[in-house]
Amino acid sequence: MQDKKTILLIAPAHSIAEHSRLKNNRNIRMPMISLLYIAAMTPEDRYRVEIVEEDVQTVDFTADCDMVGITAMTASAPRAYEIADEFMRRGKKVVMGGIHPTVLPNEAGEHCDAVVVGEAETVWHRLLDDFDSGSLRPVYKGGLTENLDAYPLPRRDLIKFPGVLNIQPIVSSRGCPYCCDFCSVWKFFGRKVRHVSVERVVEDIKSAGTRNFMFLDDNIIGDRVYAKALLKALIPLKIRWIGQASISFVKDEELLSLLVKSGCTALFIGLESVSVEKIKYLKKGMKDLQATTDAVNKIRKSGIAVHASIVFGLDNDDPSIFDQTLEFMFKTKINSASFNILTPYPGTDVYDRFKAQGRLITENWKFYDHCTATFIPKNMTIDQLVDGYMYVREKFFKFSAVFKRSLGNWRHPLAFWLPNLTYWKNLKMDRVIEEHQLQKLVEMIAQKGLNPGLNKMNI
Repeated sequence: MQDKKTILLIAPAHSIAEHSRLKNNRNIRMPMISLLYIAAMTPEDRYRVEIVEEDVQTVDFTADCDMVGITAMTASAPRAYEIADEFMRRGKKVVMGGIHPTVLPNEAGEHCDAVVVGEAETVWHRLLDDFDSGSLRPVYKGGLTENLDAYPLPRRDLIKFPGVLNIQPIVSSRGCPYCCDFCSVWKFFGRKVRHVSVERVVEDIKSAGTRNFMFLDDNIIGDRVYAKALLKALIPLKIRWIGQASISFVKDEELLSLLVKSGCTALFIGLESVSVEKIKYLKKGMKDLQATTDAVNKIRKSGIAVHASIVFGLDNDDPSIFDQTLEFMFKTKINSASFNILTPYPGTDVYDRFKAQGRLITENWKFYDHCTATFIPKNMTIDQLVDGYMYVREKFFKFSAVFKRSLGNWRHPLAFWLPNLTYWKNLKMDRVIEEHQLQKLVEMIAQKGLNPGLNKMNI
């Protein structure tokens, strides 16, 4: 019997510095599910599969493998290319996929033997056959599969570092009906929401060996009929889970009640901005800031923690947005938050617009990390944007502020203290990394003849 070939699947860190920082936080992590699906699609009678997530593991370039598969987002693309180049130098066949190679397949193709564009599951078997016959093609174009039940359950047995809470990722749908101009998800997965059957999701949960899950759906309540059926099926399983949702679901009392009963402890909600103009523009179901405030309070009072995502640097933002954001966050006692500098990812409408307007400072992808200004803002200077972002993070996550917010978030203490203490703990190290990034970015700004303290759009 012929020996099995070995495939090494890698999720690169954003950088070696990020790898060093996150390696100390193994206990509060979640495995990358895309690699688990690809592993499950790989015939076990022909291949052995190993997974390396560089956030918590070290890539062994001497590994005895026949093919290397690397997934890449934009911020991790430079590191992904470094890894790919080294394996190529050592004579290994390298395949790349993920959002960034999908958007820029020609760029990715310079570092590997084959690029998978789009969802890999539809072309993976064909790619493996071509690999076996020594005839890999430069590009494999994956499509959108309507029947997500056709895919096997993810290979959770390959997870090496599940974390102390063993929070398992799970997916019940792909696609997002919203078309935010700074997001590429809807272009990658489509605006139509495609579902895994409720029965299949339940099967996956029962076989996962844990009671703690995170649904990675971009909007788990995007289809209200499906969502209610799924939530009803989750109730008897007695699991605890977190997920992502648009804030408009609070208008449906039955849906909110089912979320609580199904074991939902926290929701990641893309508020994006507290600017009245931007709330109206995004059209995510809230007509103004007061309606958003009422919705947040309603979710919190139901016992579900709210983790808000906020983006700074939108074209209607001026320096006043930072204090406005803090006022809103403290007033609503939001559980936790992710603060981000607008990142014009390639493949998004905002990237195309900024590039056409000559507003991009750099296209060095390692700076496209949510915490570095890579473009010229419209109504503030580059310095004001970066300083304001850091100011909000430090005010929101300083320990006295965390403690004060905890008084309004007592129902799920773990869901509150775990993210907040993690952010608080990492503030100092993050600041060092960000300042190092900023120094390099300032050099690029100077090379373009700009001044970070003066330049904004049209100046």
